[in-house]
Amino acid sequence: MNIPKKLIDAYNKGSFGIFIGAGVSQSAGLPSWNKLLNELIDLAVDINIGDEKERELRLLAKIPSKYLLVAEELKEILSSDMPKFITKRFNDKSIDSPEYLDRLIKELSYRFVITTNYDNVIEKAFVKASIVPNELTYRDPSSINYNFINEEVFILKAHGDAKRAPEDIVITEKDYRRIIYNSYGYKSILEALFSTNHLLFLGASLNDPELILLLGYIHNIFQGGSPDHFALMSNKDLTQTEINRWRKDFNINIIPYDPKDNHKEVAVFVNDFIKRVEKKS
Repeated sequence: MNIPKKLIDAYNKGSFGIFIGAGVSQSAGLPSWNKLLNELIDLAVDINIGDEKERELRLLAKIPSKYLLVAEELKEILSSDMPKFITKRFNDKSIDSPEYLDRLIKELSYRFVITTNYDNVIEKAFVKASIVPNELTYRDPSSINYNFINEEVFILKAHGDAKRAPEDIVITEKDYRRIIYNSYGYKSILEALFSTNHLLFLGASLNDPELILLLGYIHNIFQGGSPDHFALMSNKDLTQTEINRWRKDFNINIIPYDPKDNHKEVAVFVNDFIKRVEKKS
């Protein structure tokens, strides 16, 4: 698979981070946004929300732009039942990290890994690589800053951790506004990570509401000339206009791939990328 020279050069400069999106967790067997919302609707049906409400929510759950709205509604309906479900669903001990992620974590050099996922798939890849990173969330801005300044490898679970604090996960736009507006330090750290490092996005999607939310809140740094970032994305329904806009609006260069054969090209990309770059010392 063709690996852009621009990406190789960016990696070899040394200021490099990895962003793990929802697609990686889905490849490990965890639910997509649509499936998660429908599972939560099933839970809401059990507490008798009524047929009309169920039909309405299931229709909205088919529309990516409505995912966060549906999540907000379900959070109010389910109350304390939602974090219990999130813990059970995303802290599934039978779920394993995909092989391409294991290689990426073990063989590349990076300063940090960021994810909007709630699960522990990334942590499992680190265990296999015998690396013990610091695991941090949006509630740990001082620790994130300390690790970043001291060049200690860390995982930033930007939207929370299903295992450590399921009640604190970010699953609606209101949740994210709350943490951004109440924690200027955290927002500043996010801006620092994206403005001083090249990032490789894996498992990202143009329809991922959490990624769009994250990029939206740090949009200003991209206008200020951040480093080039790169995103491996399925070419399904991907238009040239979208590719152009992500490059112009976020400095994210999209690398399209064919999703056939269960996204086999993702593993091919990772293997080829590892062969082309300087190896971890």
